[in-house]
Amino acid sequence: MTPFQGKLRIRHLEIVLAVAGFGTLSKAAIQLSMTQPGLSRALVDIEECVGGTVFERTAKGMRPTALGQALCRHADAILGDLHKAETDLAAVARGKVGSLRVGCFSMFSSWPLSDAVRRFRASHPAISLSVEIGRHEKLIEDMDAGSLDILISRYPPNLNPEVYRAMPFLTDGAVLTCSRAHPLVRASTVSLEDCVQYPWITAPSDNRIQIELEAKLRHLGLSLPETIGALSLEFGHDMTRHGNYLWLLPQCVAAIFARRGDLFCLPLDLGLTRNALAAIWRRDKPSTRHVRAFVASTEESIRSTYIPGE
Repeated sequence: MTPFQGKLRIRHLEIVLAVAGFGTLSKAAIQLSMTQPGLSRALVDIEECVGGTVFERTAKGMRPTALGQALCRHADAILGDLHKAETDLAAVARGKVGSLRVGCFSMFSSWPLSDAVRRFRASHPAISLSVEIGRHEKLIEDMDAGSLDILISRYPPNLNPEVYRAMPFLTDGAVLTCSRAHPLVRASTVSLEDCVQYPWITAPSDNRIQIELEAKLRHLGLSLPETIGALSLEFGHDMTRHGNYLWLLPQCVAAIFARRGDLFCLPLDLGLTRNALAAIWRRDKPSTRHVRAFVASTEESIRSTYIPGE
């Protein structure tokens, strides 16, 4: 056993991530239920184990060095694997035969996720299943850290295919929707000039599709509409139900909601980039039968409920 293997502890990894996350020893110590002097001594022990300085003090707090950043990456992966092992063992102890942790981009949390979960649960009742809903970027980080097994989301063009596997389900763009009581529903034709007269619910300003949308409107010489950036289906539904908001949605999701009578899809091509809805998981993690089964359940849900072009 090397000195590194013999001395570095799980607690050390938790300490490194806490200090990196909070940026100060005082806040990290509170989170870890330690005294600040005890935390400082632990950092000295960690640096002896890895053979170098892990953090440097700056005017803005504690900043990881290059060695510290590498240690944080490995700590994320190791603690994620341990959490996965803990979840699996707890599932077996409860009489389950394994676990699956699914992440889903918030705009797909109603459809197709809920139907896919019902299908998976019906065919795999002995699997302990957990679902996390959120933003794509945060869910990718969680998957990289090992706390998610698979992600249902858009497959962005900048995602490294050497790191991630993907199973595309469909490719579509974004459309504007509104309540069936909106004035534009009764219009004989609808143009972008008409739409920018109303407030919109869109992605936050740092989102790729929002940046592309704003660039397109500027290129056409149109004023940007009043917007609220939100990636919440519940919020969007409530806002369109009680006001003349236009809501930007993935085309496939909008089609399902329109078929149910919840929304109206405006007959307008925004000309935005089309991207794939896909199941995504890491290549360095095993493609377990549970992952494959959930992918199959999601694919079945999409094929049985979504009609392209509706």
